[in-house]
Formats: sequence, C-alpha cells, structure tokens
Amino acid sequence: MRFAELIQLIPLSYVSSGDVDSVQEGEYRSILAEMKSIRQSEYYQAIGNSIQPSATFVVWSDEYHKEPRLEHNGVLYEVIRTFETKSRTLELVCSAVNDIQTNLSELRDSVELWHYTLNQNSMGEDSPVPERVCTVPARIEYKGGSSNTADDVIETVNNLTVTIRYRAGITPDMYLMIDGNRHDIRFIEDPFNRHETLLLSVERVDS
Repeated sequence: MRFAELIQLIPLSYVSSGDVDSVQEGEYRSILAEMKSIRQSEYYQAIGNSIQPSATFVVWSDEYHKEPRLEHNGVLYEVIRTFETKSRTLELVCSAVNDIQTNLSELRDSVELWHYTLNQNSMGEDSPVPERVCTVPARIEYKGGSSNTADDVIETVNNLTVTIRYRAGITPDMYLMIDGNRHDIRFIEDPFNRHETLLLSVERVDS
C-alpha cells in the first residue's frame, strides 16, 4: 500500500436561518492517501441514488475525522461513503462536487415545509398552530397510490418521493404543502450521510 497522494480534508458546518441555508468550511487538514479506482458495486449503488462516484482514497482510520469533503489536485470531492478494511485503513468513496451540483440543479419544483407551534388561546391554554418554516427547491416523483372505501367514504392515498437540498432539523412530525395539499412525512433519508440532499417519502390522504 502506497500513500503518495496529498489530500486536504475539509470539515463543514451547516447553518439554517429561516429560508436561508448556508454551508461553512472549517480549517483544511492535510494527510497522505492512496488513490484507487471505483469498484463496480460502489458505482451501481451510487447510481441508484443519482450520484456519480469518481474516486476512492484510502487513508489510515485514525487520521480521518468524518470530514464530508476533501480536495485533491485542485478537484473538490464529497465523501459519499466510507468502507473500513481489516488493515486499519478506510476507503473514502468520493464524488466530484461539480457532479453533485448538477444533481442539485434538477430541483426545479418547490415545496413548503410546515410544522406546529404552541400558542396560548384566549383561555390561556396551549394549542397547536400551523406555521410555515420555509419554501425549498425540490424534485417531486409520484410513486402511485391506492384507494379504500369505508362507510361509503372513499379514501385515496398518494405516495410521493420528494428530493430537497439538505436542511438540518427536519423531522417526521413536520409536513409538506404541495400545490396547496398537505403531505405527511413518513420517512427521511440522507443518502450516504453526505448532507447534500434529503429524500422525503411523503403521503397525501384525500377523504
């Protein structure tokens, strides 16, 4: 194993304020690594999440502190997956940031994110009040649905997958408004924990 490639590890912090999200880079840290080609299994797994893997860097495990980004020869990469080996090393599977930005440019729809806050009513009691958190760019994919009839009432369930730019603090008790209709969040996924996008499995119920 030959650690001859100099890479810069880059920590990131994510700040959300109202409708504005920002990413702040921390201090770069230099270590030596070995550069390898992408394994076929990593390629197809990443493609399934709309990511193009472009490089793998092998580093010593104790030298990697979970930095989500690195730089090598002037190219900026996101770490999309890590793989621990038996020789005290880690394989960092990376995607060029330009490829990820291309994926983010596909977020051409928009959705509203809502949650409930507690406000005191005229009787001094706390009652939940819906409040819009923000409006975010999104890609909406319809996954089909079903309908059921109970007591002469037809209930229709529509399932969607909504991709949005990563935002900290989103929880399943929030909901989305899409074209004026409420969609409850059933599942939240941060692909490869890379903090670039979130996949929200949501459900609209009409009755």
